[in-house]
Amino acid sequence: MREIRIVKPEISNFELVKGEKAWEEVVYSARMSGVPQGIPAEEVFKMIVRNDYGSALEHIILKFDVKMTKGNAPELLEHRIASHSGYSTRYVRVYEGVDREEQVYEIILPQHLNGESRDRFLTAVSNCLQLYEELLASGLPKESARYVLPFCLAVGIYHYTINLRSLLNLLGLRLCVRASPEFRCLASQLYFNLIKSLPLLHGLVGCRGFMRGACPESDVTGVRVGKQHPFYPPCPFKNRDTDIFIPTVKELRDGVKLSCFNTEKAVEVQEKLFRQWAAWH
Repeated sequence: MREIRIVKPEISNFELVKGEKAWEEVVYSARMSGVPQGIPAEEVFKMIVRNDYGSALEHIILKFDVKMTKGNAPELLEHRIASHSGYSTRYVRVYEGVDREEQVYEIILPQHLNGESRDRFLTAVSNCLQLYEELLASGLPKESARYVLPFCLAVGIYHYTINLRSLLNLLGLRLCVRASPEFRCLASQLYFNLIKSLPLLHGLVGCRGFMRGACPESDVTGVRVGKQHPFYPPCPFKNRDTDIFIPTVKELRDGVKLSCFNTEKAVEVQEKLFRQWAAWH
């Protein structure tokens, strides 16, 4: 059987269409809607993002390639305001592909595996892939043999085109501690690519709570209240005694007392998390 190679979820070939000046089209569209000329262009852009005037952000287009597990790929496609072209397991043997110089199986190991569970997992994957090869050798069509493929196979490969409004929605959801580890890894890579391409967004992008000033995850046990969930990272914004506390919507309605929010510190804290998630350790 061919080699099984362990890889990480990956974003590659990130492109901001129209380059570093792409944000100026957002300002142009905002002025057409009535934003006064006297407001500096950069402030207009930041206002649009902060206030979630999303239709103007749809003028910014981004493109990138994604590599992720076969099993989690449908979640990516839930972000529907986007265009994608994908790797076909119906027509291509899964050890082949446009980005493969060798004929190997690429898999993404889930987090939380250790010792015996990791060994048993890899044995099960190997057995599935061995059967896949045997089915192909017996003459079964690729589109039928693929039904035996494991969830972890890294054939969720897409060329993706998305506007900034939709990308910020994706990031707000997937940069949350409750998102799956694989999506946090991909979203963190997207975050760093985005702020490198559009530096004006630095300090404006993060989880939904960070971007909107209130977390919608009210009463979520293991994340915002109650005992910490063993498989979720701690939310860095839930402690009321810090200067980066972000209340839930319910806490706001209940009249929680707020102090001055330290945005610079919050950005530093969340980027530390994002670097860890992007590394896929």
